[in-house]
Amino acid sequence: MLATLSQGNDRPLSFGGLALVVGAHLLGLWSIVTLSEIAPEQASPAPLYVSFIAPEVPEPVKPPEPLPPEPPPPLEKPKPKPLITTKSTEPAPKAIEAPPEPVEPEPLPPIQAAPPPAPGPEPEPVIEPPKFDAAYLNNPIPAYPMRSRQLGEEGIVELTVLVSVDGMPKSIKVTKSSGFSRLDEAAVSGVRRWKFKPGTKGGRPFEQTVTFSMPFTLNK
Repeated sequence: MLATLSQGNDRPLSFGGLALVVGAHLLGLWSIVTLSEIAPEQASPAPLYVSFIAPEVPEPVKPPEPLPPEPPPPLEKPKPKPLITTKSTEPAPKAIEAPPEPVEPEPLPPIQAAPPPAPGPEPEPVIEPPKFDAAYLNNPIPAYPMRSRQLGEEGIVELTVLVSVDGMPKSIKVTKSSGFSRLDEAAVSGVRRWKFKPGTKGGRPFEQTVTFSMPFTLNK
């Protein structure tokens, strides 16, 4: 650097000037060193720390505890009265118990007889019709007319007979004809000689009619 300064001026420096130049350089170096030590501290500011302080919460006020109830005043027990006893020299008389009075039994209510049952309707008497086919009656079959046999007449005659209490036919009626008068008359004349068992009503004989059929058939 000194050489440069000397070359620029084209003249050699004096001692005093040289001292000033050196001093200026030293002063510059010292200021640079000083600024390098101080500048970083000034350039970077110190960090700022912020802390939040929570507000104080007031404690809840507790209600005052209720006072316990006062016990009731003790009841004064009544003072027992003094017993006044008197002693007697005579013995106490014994009580005489009266005998119990006899209790009369209550009379029983009179027993009433049950009323007789109401009479019901009388049963109807049993009716039995007259009978003509009993074996002991020995009633013969009416004779077949000869002329009807020759002509080949056949048929069934229906008769209604009124039987008396003695079992005899009082009247005979042809209720249905066979279609041939000779067969009808033969049936009526044959039954007129019959005997019947009379009909009964409640076990007693009475006059009653009976209807039956009389067939006339040729054996070919």
